[in-house]
Amino acid sequence: MPFKVVMVVANPMIPHDEEDYRKIGAEFITKPCQTEGEIIAAAADADFVLTFKRSFTRKVIEKLNRCKMIYNIGTGYEAIDLAAATEHGVCVSYPDAYCSEEVAEHTMALIFACARKLLRLDNAVRVGKWDSYEKREIRFKILPPMFPLKGQTVGLIGFGRIARKLVPKAKGFELRVIAFDPYVPSSVFEEYGVEPVALDYLLENSDFVSIHAAFTAEAKHMLGVEQFKRMKPTAYLINCARGEFVDEPALYTALTQGYIAGAALDVVQGESMGLDHPLLKLENLIITPHVAYYSEESLVKLRRRPYEEITRMTNGEWPQWLINPEVKENFQSRWGKLSQ
Repeated sequence: MPFKVVMVVANPMIPHDEEDYRKIGAEFITKPCQTEGEIIAAAADADFVLTFKRSFTRKVIEKLNRCKMIYNIGTGYEAIDLAAATEHGVCVSYPDAYCSEEVAEHTMALIFACARKLLRLDNAVRVGKWDSYEKREIRFKILPPMFPLKGQTVGLIGFGRIARKLVPKAKGFELRVIAFDPYVPSSVFEEYGVEPVALDYLLENSDFVSIHAAFTAEAKHMLGVEQFKRMKPTAYLINCARGEFVDEPALYTALTQGYIAGAALDVVQGESMGLDHPLLKLENLIITPHVAYYSEESLVKLRRRPYEEITRMTNGEWPQWLINPEVKENFQSRWGKLSQ
């Protein structure tokens, strides 16, 4: 039977293969939405909903009369009320691990760039400082202090898929790796040869603090002035996870007052940064525009995953990347049985 797939987004510029959906009998509709009312109007009669950065509250989910799955296009799914979805028999899925390798590589690239001060040196050459007398400004103002990577410590906040991908890369450069993640069993740390530590210990002993945790409301601004003061003055903050982990005014203070040596960010609060943002005026900040996820391969996965998950469900199978597996009983009570 034909069914309806609605993509609820802020704008229609999310990659998808509409023709693939038509081949499996789906009517595919993209609806730019902002408010709860707009989302309800767009998705009330949808069998499957794709969403990106839209808020699926209990009020919205209660109005999804035919929805069997909400698929979150990104890896951050905190905008979806999982409890409400589970209660109403709605599966929630997402593209888990589609870009773990890429984000781990980007993190290492930022560590290298910080350790060797690549951007500051590049900028110095571009404004003519190479030819200054004996490269004085480069030699005395940019280069020191600088240390070999071998023997330095990378502290990972969060020890999920991406952090685990990072471990062999860091150890390949003879970096020591420690991690803070109270939700990961000790056996996993042992498997990867990583020492589990408390957050304060990690901050105080790491040369590079890299965030890889799953974001929750409680974790907002987990790194503020007090945490930056605990870090070494020669240490760097790396964030390829979520901008909201970091109190940005506190980071500005830390970078200008010398609490830490520098930072490299792929994410910021609000997913944008105007040209007048104070952080952009600092030489000891590296920033990339939320592109750590990207490769030609990861883009294909991002585009195909929702189609694959919907196909599984129309074939009577559970989603492979189900976030709320506890939904199964309520789902089957409401919609009938799927394969186990």
